[in-house]
Amino acid sequence: QGVTSTADLHVATMMASPSTVFPSPLVGLRPRHAPAKRGSTAATGSLRHLQASIQLATIGGSTLATRVSSLTRGDSLDANTAAARRRSSARTRNGIGSGAAAAITAPSEWGQGDRDRYLHRPEVYYSEPGEEVLMQFGEGMRIEELPEGTRVAYPGVRKNAPSDPKVMQQMVEHALDNPIGQPPLREKLRALKALKKNPKILMAFDDVSIPLPPMRAPDIRRIILEQAERRCMEEGIDPGDIKFVCSIALHRFIRRDEFRHVCGPALYDKYHPRGQMTNYNAVDLEFSVDIGTTEAGERVLVCKDFAEADLLLYANVNYVSMDGGYKSYATGLVHYQTLRHNHDSKTLKNTSLFDPPRSALHKSIIRIGKLMQKHTDVFHVETVLDDNRFPFYLTWVQVLMRRMNILQKSLARVSCFFLKFLPIWLRLWIFWGPLVRGQFGLVQVKAGETEAVHEQTLAANFEDSVVELEGQADILIIAPTCIGPYTKDTYLNPLLVNTYALGYYYNMYVGGVPVLKKGGVMIVVNPMPYKWSSPTHDAYKAIFEEAVAPLGPDRFEEQQERFATDERLNDIYRRGDGPAAVHGFYMYTWAAHGMSKVSKVFVVGAEDSRGPDVLNWDMKDSVKEAVAAAREFLGNPKAEATFWQCPPVGYARVKLPEGVEVEKRYTW
Repeated sequence: QGVTSTADLHVATMMASPSTVFPSPLVGLRPRHAPAKRGSTAATGSLRHLQASIQLATIGGSTLATRVSSLTRGDSLDANTAAARRRSSARTRNGIGSGAAAAITAPSEWGQGDRDRYLHRPEVYYSEPGEEVLMQFGEGMRIEELPEGTRVAYPGVRKNAPSDPKVMQQMVEHALDNPIGQPPLREKLRALKALKKNPKILMAFDDVSIPLPPMRAPDIRRIILEQAERRCMEEGIDPGDIKFVCSIALHRFIRRDEFRHVCGPALYDKYHPRGQMTNYNAVDLEFSVDIGTTEAGERVLVCKDFAEADLLLYANVNYVSMDGGYKSYATGLVHYQTLRHNHDSKTLKNTSLFDPPRSALHKSIIRIGKLMQKHTDVFHVETVLDDNRFPFYLTWVQVLMRRMNILQKSLARVSCFFLKFLPIWLRLWIFWGPLVRGQFGLVQVKAGETEAVHEQTLAANFEDSVVELEGQADILIIAPTCIGPYTKDTYLNPLLVNTYALGYYYNMYVGGVPVLKKGGVMIVVNPMPYKWSSPTHDAYKAIFEEAVAPLGPDRFEEQQERFATDERLNDIYRRGDGPAAVHGFYMYTWAAHGMSKVSKVFVVGAEDSRGPDVLNWDMKDSVKEAVAAAREFLGNPKAEATFWQCPPVGYARVKLPEGVEVEKRYTW
């Protein structure tokens, strides 16, 4: 009684069943392509969700790792998991009831259950003659005609999760008071007070490289930190013993306005003037402490505030499977000398960024994180955000062009036309300015022990996000946007185009099989301006010209130590004007996996040849021309091309014939 919306129902269900996992990935975890049996006969989606939520209390956590593994591996679900799915087939990641997952069908065949799950359904189709698609184009957009028969993979956009700040606050409070694998936060604080008169509390949080675009106020990290700090005050923790640190590692220090946005005005005004809200300096040793060595010989130097704290509360924001878990603090709160163990080319050549079980990077991070967890007690809070990345007047950016209505198509064409004539600085302001803020809703929030929490985070990340593809592509077409983790308020330079294309976009797959065949050709649609924001990207430019250009991907790391100790460039980092000098090397190594597998890259629409020349990319004027050149390069006039549309964000799982080798999994 009194439930008037899905958001209200979330709260009502939580109150009715405190033990309920809320909201949870445990039910309804399935790839976006997979057809499902028509499910609940409940009169409304809300009632179906309530029924599903009640069932969660009976589902053991032991099936969770199996479900995550099955999504990344491609195995069938075990009997217990299948039974749990049948019991609650209506469950969706945003709490709206559904009787079916989205099949790849025409809109006329789209069932009501699919309409309940998605704003825009996922699709895999082959392009018609003359068919055009909307592509991101750096600080702009571009409409390109695809060659007939190009496979288009579109991840779809799910229904929005609760975004009302009051509802998100209630979800966060429930997580803090009902953690996984640990006592509630209040109990941990009371235990510390019993052992020590003035326990030291450190609250760390992700920097502004995520989410993308930046989240509108209130940021989810603000909600977590405010509620955690309130519990500290109520349990008698002295404000002088609480510190806030941005888990920045080698990224640019966040600015005062960014602190105020991420932490909220109240916490900023209370702690920042007192020097208790800072960025972690991962370059200068005076801010780090050596806490030991892992079994693999990795020296672990951590943030001094972490080493001196009695409790770390970590506030994570998450919407891709690469982030979260031990990576939050075993990357963000460790010194450069620790990061170099897993940010090198050798490690990243064996890393599938979005498939942690197949990531040598994550294997190293887990070893480091476990050592850190032994040193300081960690209470980890992880969130999963939905697909609602843009305000209402820009939602068409995530819509498949063949599904746009007349107004959306008109907006797309007019925008692409006028953006061409705007100066790049104005386009940069448009994409990063106050008019483009993520409207994100909160799919899930969990708190407690790092590994237990992250298992559920991964499950929620993969739920309804995996697109099934039959076979690999000979040619992969991608179009990187300027809205990326390393380009906030800066130009998308050639080094970062390489990072986004061959690092992030190439790796958007799970299950050990990339979308692109080994030795295949990538087509990158981007203007490639030779524009370097100064002083923010001075180090990037120097590394690109002095290490990458003369030495290439096989030898560029010979210059790493020289740049790591360059005081002039590191002073830019210390002033908060840019990343650490050595960070540019990691921008290049981040693409090591893709660079080692792709035989040739063509770039479409490049306005300046200097970037493509250094990267050894060939320039073409259109996608059709580039596909023709790629087929000629491969010596196969029938080579198959795939366009991977992003945004929205999703992951491909490629089905191969029996016996074909996939990338190895790691165990830890």
